[in-house]
Amino acid sequence: MIEKCAEAGFNEIEDLLWFFPVRYEEIRHKPFSDWLVNDKVWLEGIIVDPFKQVYLPKNRSVTKFQFQSEEGLFQVTIFNRPWLKLNQRITLQARYDGQNQLTGLQYNAQALLGQLGLVPVYALRKELTQKDMHKLIDKALMFLDQSIKVDVPDLFRDRYRLLRLKDALHYIHKPNTMEAVFQASRTLKYEEFLRFQTKLQLNRSINFSGQFGKVKVFDRRHIQAWMKHLPFELTKDQNEVLNEILNDLQSKQRMNRLLQGDVGSGKTVIAALAMYATALAHYQSALLAPTEILARQHAETLKTYLPDAIRIEVLYSSLSQVQKRKILSDLLNNEIDILVGTHSLIQEDVKFANCGLVVADEQHRFGVKQRQLLSEKGDKVDFLLMSATPIPRTLAAVLFNDVEISTITNYHASKMNTQTILVRENSIKPIYAELLERFEANDQVYFVCPSIEQSDRPTKSVELIAAALKKGLPAHIRIGILHGKLSAEEKALVLERFYAHEYDCLVTTTVIEVGVNIQSANTMVIYDSDRFGLSQLHQLRGRVGRGSVEGRCYLLSDNDDELSMQRLNVLVESQDGFEIANKDLALRGPGEIFGLKQSGVPSFLIANVVTDQAILMTAQKDGQEIMHSPSKFKDWLDQCRKELETQVVD
Repeated sequence: MIEKCAEAGFNEIEDLLWFFPVRYEEIRHKPFSDWLVNDKVWLEGIIVDPFKQVYLPKNRSVTKFQFQSEEGLFQVTIFNRPWLKLNQRITLQARYDGQNQLTGLQYNAQALLGQLGLVPVYALRKELTQKDMHKLIDKALMFLDQSIKVDVPDLFRDRYRLLRLKDALHYIHKPNTMEAVFQASRTLKYEEFLRFQTKLQLNRSINFSGQFGKVKVFDRRHIQAWMKHLPFELTKDQNEVLNEILNDLQSKQRMNRLLQGDVGSGKTVIAALAMYATALAHYQSALLAPTEILARQHAETLKTYLPDAIRIEVLYSSLSQVQKRKILSDLLNNEIDILVGTHSLIQEDVKFANCGLVVADEQHRFGVKQRQLLSEKGDKVDFLLMSATPIPRTLAAVLFNDVEISTITNYHASKMNTQTILVRENSIKPIYAELLERFEANDQVYFVCPSIEQSDRPTKSVELIAAALKKGLPAHIRIGILHGKLSAEEKALVLERFYAHEYDCLVTTTVIEVGVNIQSANTMVIYDSDRFGLSQLHQLRGRVGRGSVEGRCYLLSDNDDELSMQRLNVLVESQDGFEIANKDLALRGPGEIFGLKQSGVPSFLIANVVTDQAILMTAQKDGQEIMHSPSKFKDWLDQCRKELETQVVD
């Protein structure tokens, strides 16, 4: 059992105590006269003749027997329980099929009377059964008092009439009523949110609050003058956001700001102007990108936005050692104004002469620890995070309680819309003629697949679709392939060829989700579109319609599930990334939208940022109260500090 526990991730008593039931079953005695077909029933009795067992291939079996109970005599069929014996007395859980027929679901040897009440049901891990879980939880509850390190402060427990933490943990696993479950759940959700919010605010106080930054001294008139050279005029939102950032740079307070905006809203030009201001103040900037493709593209884009006098370099893996040494030497000698790169910028040998600003693009792809290491490249550097994944207000309050938020919501008048079409088939047959027309109009097409190689999962892969397109499209259509298993150099080469129109279409995974800007590619076909999150689909379709031609995005899906189609129709009806993100959050939750561990989205055990917004906001306010009166909440703060030292809070 110890090995099973370890394999299932239960290494400490606390791991079990905080592994909460997913639902509860009520075991109660129900008279036979009240039974309806398909009802789940519990009854106690004896297995009697006729008793028959049939063994099937692959260790399967069917056992049929008569079952005598107080409710009457029943014919029972139960699967894969070959160890049942004639004349054995059991308590049986079964589905009533009518006419005294039962399908057995599970059984045990305990008396029914001792089992009546609520029974927690756990999500099973590895080879553990529900019976195993109940035994393990029972043992863990014996050590409940020793496992509670610190309780919710008395002030808040009294204010909201919460349970003590040990009582809440007891009742969540051993409830006598659903009201007890509700009160335990309410307490545990608040405790989880309050703990998280306290750590966030501690993290902010350690890293930013009260810290004087390096005041950037520059003349805004130089920036205003240069803006006339940009290929477009800034929108009202962009001007407001730029002023917020420039104010931060010129203030004594260290900047920690999130710049969020939808696809194509123009965040990069704002970051470029912020780095220009930093250079005017004789400081260097670092731009951290999640992929090498995006890093190299950013470097090229910055060169079009900024004066030639601003030296911009990009650090990536395929550079020769001689080139890398030259860049690192020039960086240390203050001859480079802006260095763009991926995680390579965090490495110890990357030393700036005078770093004053760090910009992290697609910030949700980096953990706090990575961003913190980069911020240490200079003395109290300012930090600008950018995200093209619109983050709903509630989730932003959870993720970025320690960050000021700037948002761009309007677009340039020149930005083209993208028409989104839902195709109720996972094939291009219904749109084949339209695709040929797009090719004839010299358009380039992305074909996006959820996986690289074909597997047992019934999804379209890059491998499968590339082969099918080679057979199905006219011979002169040139097909490129791009996915995450290619090396950085191979990816860059494929994109360069696509950009040069050496390929007419690109079969790819979501590796193109961010940063790919090819204005002659205005059509996208997404296979198995129901497998993607709405925000991810919105990001993907943002790759088309970036030039002077309207984009077109085909969402292919043969899924008949009503909720899946409801989700996809949100994209058909809306171009607003914030509206889409809100609906995606409500439908799927934050973990699904932003990915798992690497996303930085907190994984709450029982609390939910969608359904428990009121508790979340209350905990946020109470976290601020704790920080304002540290002596009053010393035990709670000390415990949160200890946890903060051993884990990344994001």
